[in-house]
Amino acid sequence: MRILVLTKRQYTSKDLIDDRYGRLWEIPSSLAKKGNEIIGICLSYRKKRSGLHVEEDENSMAVRWYSANTGIFYIFGLIRFFLIARKMIKQYKPDIIWSCSDTFYGVLGYYFSRKYQCRSVIDLYDNFESFASYRIPILRTLFRKAVRESDGLSCVSTNLEEHIRINYKREKPIAVITNAVNTETFYPMDKLECRKKLGLPLDAKIIGTAGDLSKQRGGHIMFRAMLEKKDQLLNVHLAVAGSRAAGTIIPESDRIHDLGILPPGQVPVLINALDVAVVYNRTSLFGDYCFPQKLYEILACQRPIVAADVGVMSTILKDKPYLLYTEDDMDSFVYVIKKQLANQEKLDITIPTWSNQADLLQKYMFSVISNT
Repeated sequence: MRILVLTKRQYTSKDLIDDRYGRLWEIPSSLAKKGNEIIGICLSYRKKRSGLHVEEDENSMAVRWYSANTGIFYIFGLIRFFLIARKMIKQYKPDIIWSCSDTFYGVLGYYFSRKYQCRSVIDLYDNFESFASYRIPILRTLFRKAVRESDGLSCVSTNLEEHIRINYKREKPIAVITNAVNTETFYPMDKLECRKKLGLPLDAKIIGTAGDLSKQRGGHIMFRAMLEKKDQLLNVHLAVAGSRAAGTIIPESDRIHDLGILPPGQVPVLINALDVAVVYNRTSLFGDYCFPQKLYEILACQRPIVAADVGVMSTILKDKPYLLYTEDDMDSFVYVIKKQLANQEKLDITIPTWSNQADLLQKYMFSVISNT
């Protein structure tokens, strides 16, 4: 297949090209390795080198990424991106446009598919209703129409699939493509060696995570517990890394270790340094429908977890409720943390690779082409 990808360049606090991270890098790369011809067009909200970015593997399989900058005036950047995408679609003549990362790209991919007689598959790696762009009335209306009528739709969780079917009245097939993990990066490592690399105490019990530490995502419960329940968490330290919204306060304490924003290659080092990893979340338009990327990263490193009883985690851990804590309930959080520090229970769950998920998407795209 000839597949054209439309997306923003910065997502989930990472840079698609610089960091080569996550769903929007891994799935197109895996599709290319399976013999598909892939070209991606991404819009950068920061000043980056524009133009073509290509790095072939040993079999000369690669995604050709074309990057454009918004520039100072955002609206002009969107128009520039529209013109670049239109030109490349005319030249490339894709079989399918895979539109990812935000409402604007979903609308654009749907429009181009109708204009240039190809197929459109919109990807929802989160519930875009939680994104700022969804609050723009005309974009919200166009996006809902595109999701309802697009030839195909891939989404990150069964919760989100159900939401789309009920609230968008979509009747066409939907492919649930969960997030996955790169097992060449995330794998078990020696805990003490990882602690030495990060300057963490060797003899303490350490809980923590790597991810968005903002209060609206639920990360605040870890900090509150370390301060307000420290008498119940003796010799327990907290190690965290990741982005945080403006105004997020990381308390100062000799038992709280803020590692800032780690390079992607250092994230598995932190996970492997932990005695228990935390998958926090909160009930919201985002939390109810997301699929926590960190879950599979933690499981690939074979570390014990506890998780907020929210969204898909409630389903995944339905047979192990003692690993779930009630969101925003500090007593519940401390209880499950202490239990898991003592028990060190590791989950036996099959973890998909990005190649597995690309197989699912490729099969779905073939069906979209043959059935429309």
